[in-house]
Amino acid sequence: MAVAPKEDTALNGLNDFVKKLYQMLLQDKYLDVVRWTPQGTSFVVLNTNEFTKVILPTHFKHSNFASFVRQLNKYDFHKVKITNEQRQTYAYGDDAWEFQHPDFRRDDMDALENIRRKAPTKKEPVQENTQLQALVDQMKKDMSALKNELRVTNEKLRAVSESAMAHRTYNERQFRLMGMLVHCLTQAGIKVPPLDLPNPNLISMVQPPRQEKPPPLAARPDPKLKPDLHLRQHSREVKFEPVSTTLVPNAKFHVLLVEDDNVCIQLCRKFLMKYGCQVTVVTDGLNAILTVEHTKYDLVLMDIVMPNLDGATATSIIRLFDTKTPIIAMTGNIQDNDLVTYLQNGMLDILAKPFTKDDLYLILSKYLLGPKLEFLDLPPVPEFASMPLEGASQQVPLPQIPRINPTPPLPQMMEPMEALEPQQKKLRMH
Repeated sequence: MAVAPKEDTALNGLNDFVKKLYQMLLQDKYLDVVRWTPQGTSFVVLNTNEFTKVILPTHFKHSNFASFVRQLNKYDFHKVKITNEQRQTYAYGDDAWEFQHPDFRRDDMDALENIRRKAPTKKEPVQENTQLQALVDQMKKDMSALKNELRVTNEKLRAVSESAMAHRTYNERQFRLMGMLVHCLTQAGIKVPPLDLPNPNLISMVQPPRQEKPPPLAARPDPKLKPDLHLRQHSREVKFEPVSTTLVPNAKFHVLLVEDDNVCIQLCRKFLMKYGCQVTVVTDGLNAILTVEHTKYDLVLMDIVMPNLDGATATSIIRLFDTKTPIIAMTGNIQDNDLVTYLQNGMLDILAKPFTKDDLYLILSKYLLGPKLEFLDLPPVPEFASMPLEGASQQVPLPQIPRINPTPPLPQMMEPMEALEPQQKKLRMH
């Protein structure tokens, strides 16, 4: 039985690649291509082209030199680095490749067993930094909260901007209307105090326009004219009616009655005189402004719907120069928005139409003397058999009205007045 050579027996347990490499270097026919170095601790490839063409196909499964080098690296073979100084005396030339492994030596076959293929390195999972992750999560929450706050802030800013624009438009419209009204009052001969405007740029909106030549008396308003021109022309055509004042002996209070309804004027004047008040009557808002400007009154009873100028607007103008005189609205429009408008224009209270003599008494007691009316102790005013109504064909008899005792509680609001005509339905002040 044939015995295997000693070298072959020792190589049987080695890795196939290491065994092939060692056997190849033992052959002398490849000395001009690949060989051991004189020390026997490394080998050198002298000609890479011939090594690729002849040796690789014969002894290895590699088809190119680069693949062979990668295989050497897997078994922990390393290329020997030659410095520039060593290269000057290097015997194998610049194109030579020298490889070395600590256990790959020519005269030490036993050390070849230590050469093993390197196991693939396992990437250790990165340990999660709990503190860092918590910080990142907190930053995400803060960013989300900031985004929500920014969104809410933008919505509020948009709402404020829209409100400011609407308020500015409303103010400009009000200043234009105020300018038209001031010019109308100026044309009517009513002195209006200077306006205290917060923005100087708004003064131009309320300044009266330049005077224009009045149109001929026979000319009619052209519907194509501007609205302010119509207003100026209308202000010139207003005829101020003379103020009617009824004197009462020993009157303690002077009341201005602003009303255009004849029946209401007669009834209110009669009851005010019964309560000891001197009464002055005007029939429109413009006359009311002019009258209050020249005369001090203890109380003003102001109708709302009147010719030339309504009572609410007249009150707002009066408040420019008189902020103390009580002005009471007499109106049948008592909706919430109407009441707010009256109060915003400077009126202090509402006397809802139709009202009774007791309602009128309540207003007088509230704004003149409080809970007691001292004028009730005055001697009675002589009764008139009848009071003529303007434009009426007959006279309406006014019956004797009994004196009111202020101590008992006042009757309920809107209680019907005593009959002015015994045979007809009861009248109310409208």
